[in-house]
Amino acid sequence: MSVLLITGTHTIETVSKQLGIKKSSAINLLSRLKKEGKVTVSGGGKQKRIYHISQLPQEKTNGFYDLINKYSKLKLVPSFKHVVHGRYTIEQAIIDGIKIGDARTLEATMYLFKRVANWKRLFDLAKKNKVEKEIHELYSKARKTMKCRRMPKKYEL
Repeated sequence: MSVLLITGTHTIETVSKQLGIKKSSAINLLSRLKKEGKVTVSGGGKQKRIYHISQLPQEKTNGFYDLINKYSKLKLVPSFKHVVHGRYTIEQAIIDGIKIGDARTLEATMYLFKRVANWKRLFDLAKKNKVEKEIHELYSKARKTMKCRRMPKKYEL
């Protein structure tokens, strides 16, 4: 009904003004749309909340590019939509970054070595995907260019 009128980026005030309703009614409407998955929220705290409203439900991604952009200084624009159901670990992201293989992605993937918590999982995945050599090359390049955790002797070449 009113979603068609207010698609786009809005604040609570602009929604209430466009639809001619009270601020509390606008909050309730946005809350209902958020439960349906048609609204994503950014901002808050000292900033105003910005509501991104769409006609269709939006899938929340928690994939490769979200993880890279969270931990890497080098931000990447997604070249494909990567949706993961369940938990997506840093170790899996390193393997995926090596599989993608373009220079900018590999450079951004190097920053993930600072966050590796489970080296065993990383090397089990590397063995499964046959990218152990590439892991060692990328890790040695990462050690030269930035400060990152030391690899256990068990996994060194």
